[in-house]
This record gives sequence, C-alpha cells and structure tokens, in this order.
Amino acid sequence: MQRAMGKTTGRYSPARRFEEVRSLLNSTGGATVYEIAERLHVSVRTAIRYLRAMEDAGERIYDEREGYRKIWRLMPSAREGLLRMTSSQMISLFLSRRVFDFLEGTGFKEDLDEIFQQLETTLKRKDFIAAKNLDKKLYSVNEAPYRYEGKIEDVNDIVTALLREERLAVRHGSVGRGRKKFEIDPYTLLVYKKGLYLAGYSHHHEAVRTFAFDGFRAIEWMRKKPFEYPDDWEPSSLVAGSFGIFASGEPTKVRIRFDPKVERFVRRRQWHPTQKLKTTKKGLEMTMKVHGTVEVVSWVLSFGDKAELLEPADLREMVAKELRAGASIYE
Repeated sequence: MQRAMGKTTGRYSPARRFEEVRSLLNSTGGATVYEIAERLHVSVRTAIRYLRAMEDAGERIYDEREGYRKIWRLMPSAREGLLRMTSSQMISLFLSRRVFDFLEGTGFKEDLDEIFQQLETTLKRKDFIAAKNLDKKLYSVNEAPYRYEGKIEDVNDIVTALLREERLAVRHGSVGRGRKKFEIDPYTLLVYKKGLYLAGYSHHHEAVRTFAFDGFRAIEWMRKKPFEYPDDWEPSSLVAGSFGIFASGEPTKVRIRFDPKVERFVRRRQWHPTQKLKTTKKGLEMTMKVHGTVEVVSWVLSFGDKAELLEPADLREMVAKELRAGASIYE
C-alpha cells in the first residue's frame, strides 16, 4: 500500500520508524535493506540509517548471509507475539476504514491511518505485494461529509470524558444561540449520515438529548467531575421507532406513494423497521409508524414529483407547502 493510507508526519519520527522496522523484522523473521526500504517507502540509504540507529539505541538486531542476500533479524529473545494478517483480511479492514474517511480532522482518521501503517509492515511478502495500491483498488465515495478541520481537541475532550465517565461543560448552537454554557454527562458518540453526534444527559434540559457535533461552540472536559454511567442505558433507545436520528412524540402512521420509476430503488432498501410495501395501480405504496416526522418530510421531498405523501393530512400539507415555495423560486 502506498502512503495514500496516511503520510508519516514529524510527530512519528524517528521512534515511530524504528518501531515499524522492528515490527517488520519481528513478523517476517528477517528482511533485507531493500525489503525494508520497499515496505516503508524510503530509500535504501535511509533504511540502512534506520538499522544503524537502532543498533546504536541498543536494539537487539543482527545480520546474516543467505547466499548473496544479507538478512537483518531480531535476536530470538527480542521477538514478540504479533498479529498476523493475510491480504484478504487486510482488504476487509481497509474497506471498513474507507467508510470512515469522513472523520478527517477529528483525530480518528489519523489514528486509523497510523494503525494501518503498522499493520502493513506485518504482512508476509506475498501478501504485501498483493495488497499494494489498495487505496486505488478500493474507494469509498462519501456523500457531502461534514467538515471537521481543527476539531481534534474537541474530539479528544469528548472521548476522554466518555472513557473516564466525567462531565463536559459545553456551549451549543441549539441552546441560547451558542452563548449559554451548560453541562452534559456524555453517554454515546454516534455516527449518522457521515456526521458525529453526542448523546447524553443534559443538565440544562434535565433529560437525555442528542447534539450535532458541528453545533458545539465550545467543549471543556471537566476533570475529576465524574457522573454515574447508567447501567440500563441503551443507545438503541435513541432511534427506536424514529425515521432517522431525531425521535419525538407519539408514533405517527405515514403513507407514501412512489412513482413506478423509483419503485425498484425503494424496494431495495430497508428504510424503517415497520415499513410495509404494496403495489397499486398508481404505484408503490409504503406505510410505516414513526416517532418524529422531520426527516420523513425531507426524505419525501428528495424524490421530487416521484413521491406523494398521502397521510397524515397535516404532514401532506407541510410537504405541499415546501414544494409550492420551492417552485415559486423558478416561476
């Protein structure tokens, strides 16, 4: 794999490079300087320099001849157990990692890149060759991902508070236009439609709330201010019965009719656990019972004239109003 998987930055060198060389020698049972250079994407001269520096640092490495090849190895007593993977396993992991490319700027993606660089060095030679150029062979298209540049510190505070079960002091655009500070007991960090959300007990609302990550104006991890993480907390409760992530009120029966031109597209997906589909003379009808209808409206509107919201009446009028307003722009 090439450095598209993540470039090595100054904060990882040189100790990070030594660890990569060490992992390579440990997992493969030895390597030539040419193989080290190929794996780490450096020159042969640089690979030699790494080996010499490791010797100077007291690493237990040695070289021995095998025909015309000089193989560098770790002393048996210095070898450790190491996770080994095949190229097919690497492909599976790489594909799963690609799904989270939208997390760039949060620190998560950078940490994943670092892990994959370490795993890459542990592949056996035949698997390493087979896994080259995976960044080109496997590609994920993320639809309009959120932009999280400069949010690493905020993510670090949230994750640390989550792991330590300590409170956060925040300002969010949904509360007092982002000027009011309030406290949250963080329960769960969610991923939804290429975006991050934080769910937890809001002391301002005196209830569990879900907040869009990009709406935070300030986040402060409150060190040594613990809260009791509820034993009965289930993240699935956040979306039970909802169409999307925002659930509210009593369940509402929704009935939608789709044009035959989009019937195949609609049938191929599970949009809601309660959905029922029926083919009629006028098209495909879907019925479902949902908590919260905000996202239903935007979903129906995304089909343009290929979807008609039949009931409930108030929701139908809301969709009609949105369509009339949109059409008036082009009149």
